[in-house]
Amino acid sequence: MKIGFDQSAPYEVEEGDVAFARLPGGDALARVYRPKGTPAAPLAALVDVHGGAWARGDRHVGIHHGRGLAACGLVVVSLDFRQGPDHKHPAAAQDVSAGVRWVRVNATALGVDPARIGILGHSSGGHLALLVATQPGLDAHAGTPIALADGSLGASAGDDAVAFAIALYPVADPLARYRYALGRKNDPTFAEGAARLVASSLGYFADEAAMAGASVTGVIEAGRARSLPPTWIAQPETDDNVPAAITDALVRAYEKAGGAIERVRFPGAKHGFIGQVSADTTKCIADMRDFIGRQLARTP
Repeated sequence: MKIGFDQSAPYEVEEGDVAFARLPGGDALARVYRPKGTPAAPLAALVDVHGGAWARGDRHVGIHHGRGLAACGLVVVSLDFRQGPDHKHPAAAQDVSAGVRWVRVNATALGVDPARIGILGHSSGGHLALLVATQPGLDAHAGTPIALADGSLGASAGDDAVAFAIALYPVADPLARYRYALGRKNDPTFAEGAARLVASSLGYFADEAAMAGASVTGVIEAGRARSLPPTWIAQPETDDNVPAAITDALVRAYEKAGGAIERVRFPGAKHGFIGQVSADTTKCIADMRDFIGRQLARTP
């Protein structure tokens, strides 16, 4: 069966784990979702970055959208990466950059087009995805050796540019979210969640200066963005984890800098909704397919 990108999602999906990078403690794994069949041409790929406040979660978190997006003819690569408190910024960004480089270097073996690699992230993973997407080739994001098809390790430098980005309720400004969480530590309706967010933020970033330096919004506002790929944002209406003001600031900065950014609001939806089967999840996957299809039409 010949396969290609098709938003009607007719394909069965197969999945399995591969080692994509070498870390001090061993191999970093990725879960690869791909449509069953023989590609009529190299497929587009999507590097997926999970959420968890830079401290929790793994490559299995994105199972619903991983399968849902692979079913329309994409290769989705969901990454494991280093997290706090054992590792500090920019360790996770280095590993995400390595994930993009790994897909590009191994494009032939994966059956993907190296010019049509996108990135997707949710929550803190959305932050990491956008941080890498807007700063391709940044020295601070190098350093994680990638695994080559022959089992050897590739150089830590390489091409981590992406053709487009998708971010679901991203923590685009870690410092603003940290201060928001601090302000709600005594709120009985959110005290436990706020304390967890504060601890996780400090566990990965160590201090406010590091949080400020890692702000995607700040990077763009300061003119430090190296690229502004077309970007799609999902914003839940009742998100008590990432307040709307953080997303509003990102969208304003992106547009002011001349980037193309789309934001879709999900009425009544909560933070993290993509992790459960729901009408919002189904709509979000359909919307992401539509966005990806429009980007692929621009890059034949």
